Amino acid sequence: MKFGSIPFVNMAPYYHFLSARWLEEHQVTSGNPRHLGNLAKTGKLDAAPFSYVDGLELVASDEFQWLDSMGIAGFGPISSILLVGANRPSDIIGQNVAVSPQTSTTVRLLEVWLRQKHGITDYRLVGLDDPTPLRLLIGDEALRRRLEWGRSEPQTDLSAEWTAWTGKPFVFARWAVRKSLPDRDKMRLGVSVRSALDLALADLEDVTRVQSERTGLPQSDLMAYLKAIRFKLGPEELSGAEEFGNKLALL
Repeated sequence: MKFGSIPFVNMAPYYHFLSARWLEEHQVTSGNPRHLGNLAKTGKLDAAPFSYVDGLELVASDEFQWLDSMGIAGFGPISSILLVGANRPSDIIGQNVAVSPQTSTTVRLLEVWLRQKHGITDYRLVGLDDPTPLRLLIGDEALRRRLEWGRSEPQTDLSAEWTAWTGKPFVFARWAVRKSLPDRDKMRLGVSVRSALDLALADLEDVTRVQSERTGLPQSDLMAYLKAIRFKLGPEELSGAEEFGNKLALL
């Protein structure tokens, strides 16, 4: 099985306790969310926690199916989905917004929020090499920015904005697996990942210790960060995902 991993702090609970033997039995590719989505679309990946927008496309293609109900969701602020440089949405009118190339879902969330919540359509999405102060950051890059810059610059947590707007969680990523794989392999994958996640959630101290060493970020901050994330997607999270899908269709 060609298996994808995302080297972000928020994904660490899924991989931290996967056994070395299990990993050796699979071809593991590490990459950012958009990269893994592209690999899956070209037949080079069989399973991963995909950016939600990519996951929707893969499932709609009938080549993939959701794996269990595991993913990454936020209800309120989670500190790693940031629009920086704007004090208010109107600051974006007529401006360039630099977008991380790692994102497939967050950029769509930004557009849904701007267009449908605030009626703003006059803006341009550009790459991070653009000198604009308006930037959309995700994952460890956003988390580091939040922790190191604090309140010294305008920052908007889009997870918090979505919840304030809809009253629901936002699903940023969800696990999916190629449908053509043998049922036994899909079942083993689901059990292995879910078991590793359960172990990690019971021992976030060890998970955050390793991630603190890797990133140089304070362990206490990483602990608070991971505790704010919902890794198991129940009816409330899936309702938020459905609402996002409905709004996305209107773009």
